[in-house]
Amino acid sequence: MSSSPVEKAEPGRPRVSAPGHTEDSDPIRILKRVDVFRGLTEGEYDRIAKISTVSEVPQDRVLPRAGQGGEEPAMYFVLKGQVAFAEFERGKVPENPKNLKKRIAPVMQQAYRNISLFEIDDFFSNEHVEEARSDDGKKRDVALYTCLPVSLLRIPKKGMDEILKSVPKIQEAVEARAEASYYRQTFLKLENRNDIFDFYLKQGFEYAQAIKIIQTDKCIDCDECVKGCEDRHGVSRIERFGPKLGLVQFTLNCRTCLDARCIEPCNFDAIDFDQDIGEVVVYDNCVGCTLCAKACPHEAIRMVDIIDVVKEAEQVEAPKKLMTVIAAGEEVRPKAAKKGKPKRIANKCDHCIGYSDLACISACPTGAIIQIDPRALFRQDGGLIERAEKYFDSKPFEQGYSHAVGVQGVSLMRVLFTLALIGVSASTWEYFARRWSRGWSLWKQIVRLVEGPEVANTLMLVYTPVTGFGRWLGYVGAGMMLISALYTLRLNVPGIRRIGNSRTWFDFHVVFGLAGPALSLLHTNLHIFSWYWVTFLWWAVFLVVATGLVGRYLYTALPKAEFATDQARKKLDEGIRQVADQWGQMTMSANVLQQFLKAQEKSQEKSSDDSMGMFAFAGWLVVSELRQVKASVMLRFRLLGSMKNAKLRGTAIKLMSRRAAIERRERVLGATKQLLAKWRTFHIAISIIMFAMLIAHIAISVWAMGWL
Repeated sequence: MSSSPVEKAEPGRPRVSAPGHTEDSDPIRILKRVDVFRGLTEGEYDRIAKISTVSEVPQDRVLPRAGQGGEEPAMYFVLKGQVAFAEFERGKVPENPKNLKKRIAPVMQQAYRNISLFEIDDFFSNEHVEEARSDDGKKRDVALYTCLPVSLLRIPKKGMDEILKSVPKIQEAVEARAEASYYRQTFLKLENRNDIFDFYLKQGFEYAQAIKIIQTDKCIDCDECVKGCEDRHGVSRIERFGPKLGLVQFTLNCRTCLDARCIEPCNFDAIDFDQDIGEVVVYDNCVGCTLCAKACPHEAIRMVDIIDVVKEAEQVEAPKKLMTVIAAGEEVRPKAAKKGKPKRIANKCDHCIGYSDLACISACPTGAIIQIDPRALFRQDGGLIERAEKYFDSKPFEQGYSHAVGVQGVSLMRVLFTLALIGVSASTWEYFARRWSRGWSLWKQIVRLVEGPEVANTLMLVYTPVTGFGRWLGYVGAGMMLISALYTLRLNVPGIRRIGNSRTWFDFHVVFGLAGPALSLLHTNLHIFSWYWVTFLWWAVFLVVATGLVGRYLYTALPKAEFATDQARKKLDEGIRQVADQWGQMTMSANVLQQFLKAQEKSQEKSSDDSMGMFAFAGWLVVSELRQVKASVMLRFRLLGSMKNAKLRGTAIKLMSRRAAIERRERVLGATKQLLAKWRTFHIAISIIMFAMLIAHIAISVWAMGWL
């Protein structure tokens, strides 16, 4: 694997780098740049150069195996680009295209599973096996293919063997690099890292320079990232629901790929990589031919209607930029559009070039969405072999990215929470001191220090909810709750959305939404179980707080619970397969396990519809549970009852019970997720009722007794 450190992309400005350089045609100079051949004598370089050849191979090409089509055994050293080794379904290894102009699907996405990756200075042999047995016990074809355009230094195996024997320095370097590569491959077999590595390659993150991710354990599904992008650009350039891995959701937007497959198909030079700004841009002369959108394998380019863009863009004044989705001369609705012939043009994320921030990130109230170099997420080893334990580490996906790297991004909330905690604690102390021991009053101690003991001793520290300290507790508590409510108001009033930062508003919403009710509770003198109408106000406050806390907890806990349940199901299914394979050699009854596994997979396909109403969804849950019970009874008394092997029967029953428990947990999580979708409406509705009662309470109190 590559040993060069990876540079982290700056926020809003992705890193741009070339995959390598092989313009030099001198074989000696090429050899001197290869890691394992450095520091040799001129004679040794000349000897190796005579048997070496350099070849350029386009991306998405399968490299021939030794013995295939007369290919001789050889060692290949990567000078530029990347080569992957992967498993394919039997007979599904892609053939190299004969028509070079025809667009082909990326080979990485056609692979069943990617096993390893060879980068600059890595080497590999073409003498790999034709097929291999995968983790699930099935045999699959294997092949080497190019992820990016590559330059390869080819040395015949026979000549390489002689070089290794005669030049100890090269042998030592080859062995050291092979050992480092083996060390990293060993880590890929631990803690689900191979699944992460396979995901990394299939999704094309290896050649991406900037990606946006949503941390699902911090996301509250407010959709503010999409709205923020739409407010700035007239139409959203980001799609939240892209591929997902554990607790990380990947958005669908431009990644500024090194291989930029979207550029070449354009016949109008309307899309290109701008070296000055380091970004793939769509220019004003786009004619909407859709070729760039079709060429992008990651759905990062979408075609938009120019009428809709103009209509929404007129509401926002954005700085003039080099590129725009509104073609020159189309600022006013064109005549063709009035006749029902809207112009469609390509629309893609440009990472807010020309702005000081990224709209989607600034709009997120919880800091759930961030832009990051994919290598900083997946390959945290930084290319250093001594940090290989961070190579495709699973922690960011199992624990959450911010938690795994120790960057929570909640400094303002911590400050606010600390100040609010001090204020509430001091108020609570003062409340109890005035009720039971006035000598411990904080206010009395402050007056004693400022004006002297004589004045302090004359204070009448009597607590009542309607005068003095008690009344001010009500005012401050109500004020905090009103400030907390401004966050919800900001989400729905366009004019207020431009004021301040969403993150700051949300921090005040959370902290003041807890501190305000606490002070209001003290204001009531803890009389919350009487039948006066104002006590119903406090219980409305309590419901608002309770629904907020429960909703926030569920938004954090649900993704983790879903991920843990999914991992448990995968491990159990793998265990069922292994048991079936082991006992399949002794008895045909083991087929029952395979039938059970297929039945479970079939039942998973019958999932609920997100558009179901609450009653329909409750009915679906009941029916699903009855189906599960019926399937268990059928398997236990019909299929398992015919088993003669008591040990197999007992193990099968245990596996069935565990699988049924996991299925039940998944249904409960699904039910909770459905209810959570309705949570925001309920939370806001209760808040409106609570604030109506609060305003009435304050108005009556002021009318009856005045402000103080």
